[in-house]
This record gives sequence, C-alpha cells and structure tokens, in this order.
Amino acid sequence: MLPCWIPFLGGRPVDRGLAVLAASLGALAVTVLWWVLFFGGLLTSPSPDPSISAGEVLFAAAHAPLLLWGPLLAAVTWSYHRRHKACSRV
Repeated sequence: MLPCWIPFLGGRPVDRGLAVLAASLGALAVTVLWWVLFFGGLLTSPSPDPSISAGEVLFAAAHAPLLLWGPLLAAVTWSYHRRHKACSRV
C-alpha cells in the first residue's frame, strides 16, 4: 500500500510486477554504475607514481562494499518476487 500522505494515490496497493521490474532495473543500473566507476576510476586515473599509495588502498577498501549494493538489491528483489508469487497461488 502506498502511504496515505501521497496525493491522489495514497492508500492504493502497489502492483507487484511493477515493483519487481523497477527494483530489477535499479539493481542492474546500480551494479553497472558502481563497477564502472570503481574499476574505471582505479584503472584509468593518472598517477605520476606507478606504485599504490596508502590513500588509494584506503579509498578502495572504503568503497569496495558499494560493489555489493546492486547484487544484494537483486537478491532481495528475487526474494520478494518469490515470496509474493507463492502467496498469490494460495
């Protein structure tokens, strides 16, 4: 159900198919975005020193969990789809 404070739509049920589609497209977009930004930024950034600095290691370690955002969103989307698909058959 949509929250009651949303004008004209509040209190109406959300179509499960559209919710799964939107979450799937979002998971795909976030996965591609973070992988391109993470590896593209690390591999193409100009550095006068070819060695890896402590700051670059800290940056990579701090931002590496963002690579899991898209796949984890896809996992919970699939779980939502399976859970609600099973309920609608009963």
